[in-house]
Amino acid sequence: MTKIQQLFFCLLAATLTAACSSTDNRTNKLQEVQSGVVIGVKKVVIKPEPVRPRGNIGVSVGSGGHAGVYGAVDILSIGSLLGIGKKDKVMQEIIIKRPNGELVAVTQPYTTIFKKGERVKIIQRGNQARVTH
Repeated sequence: MTKIQQLFFCLLAATLTAACSSTDNRTNKLQEVQSGVVIGVKKVVIKPEPVRPRGNIGVSVGSGGHAGVYGAVDILSIGSLLGIGKKDKVMQEIIIKRPNGELVAVTQPYTTIFKKGERVKIIQRGNQARVTH
């Protein structure tokens, strides 16, 4: 085997080992599960964050006495200023009454439709939660 082949197989083995050992963020993490009844669902629209351009602009004076403007602006900022890639997100806010009478609200995408009166589970990890049937 040539040295190039050996290097290739070593890289392949390292890549496969890393790929097999990677896990999803939810794997092996404690998640609290609560139950409740849906008392309301409403559509909410989340607006994109305002644009905060990054970059700098300056003025230079050359040795000949000529002034010029120079600068750089982040390309992502230019796209944001033009409205490229910034869309409102339409989500659903699900209001749930837990067995102890406490009300909680979870905002999530319309991947599943919930109706008033349905029994649901709230899966919570840290300050994030999702509602499931």
